[in-house]
Amino acid sequence: MALKKKPVTGMRDILPAEMQVREYVMNQIRETYRSFGFTQVETPCVEHIENLTSKQGGDNEKLIFKILKRGEKLNLEAAETENDLTDSGLRYDLTLPLSRYYSNNGAQLPSPFKALQMGSVWRADRPQRGRFRQFTQCDIDILGDATNMAEIELILATTTALGRICPKNAFTVRINDRGILKGMALYCGFPEDGLEEGMKTVVSTDGSLGQSNPAGGEDDGMLDNDDGMVDDGMTQDENGMVDNTMDGAEYSGEEDTTNVIGGADNGEAEPADTQEAGSADDGEVQP
Repeated sequence: MALKKKPVTGMRDILPAEMQVREYVMNQIRETYRSFGFTQVETPCVEHIENLTSKQGGDNEKLIFKILKRGEKLNLEAAETENDLTDSGLRYDLTLPLSRYYSNNGAQLPSPFKALQMGSVWRADRPQRGRFRQFTQCDIDILGDATNMAEIELILATTTALGRICPKNAFTVRINDRGILKGMALYCGFPEDGLEEGMKTVVSTDGSLGQSNPAGGEDDGMLDNDDGMVDDGMTQDENGMVDNTMDGAEYSGEEDTTNVIGGADNGEAEPADTQEAGSADDGEVQP
């Protein structure tokens, strides 16, 4: 079988010139967040399938690159569902692995703990312009501090980082708080049951309110979260996560929706199953 020279569909090579720019931007972000007291940590790129499918990832759980069981654990005859064949998968964001990390290592960490992460994540999304299946995220979180001061610090640190890498501060931060919307709805007499689902609204690029897509479709670059949205290619969620879209160069190539990684004993990945790639989630802003 002839070797292929092009990357797997939805992935890409990074040439030296672009790598220099990426390293410069990432170093600026690291230095800024460290000046605010954030400590960089690292988690494995592979997580337990139970964690990845624990209903914490929203639509991302439909986009998991799953890894087949290996050796004697892989029993094709006895398998009844896809989950019987898999035991782990590639992380689709940095927040869920951090939850496991903190649960496992919290006794050895200060409180509150200010975590900084940078790393690749993978989603079996449909490749398109500005969207790849492997991309880089930068995530800051403050664990053990439920006060508003933690929220303020996350926003201040993020805007400071953006100010160092965006010319003339060419970005806008939009902040919303579902608690305020919920209070207004309750005051107006709406029942509390089902209120959270009904309040899923987003702020469009022109500043107007619009209904989120309940069917899980694309939000056309808009973000629904608890704390804020940063335009200009980065987003911040309730944990202060910044999606770094430096991987957002134009994609061109044939579509492939394979999202299960084979479990050969030699560790090589083989396509073993397919799933129709889902829609864009609310953790990224598309160009």
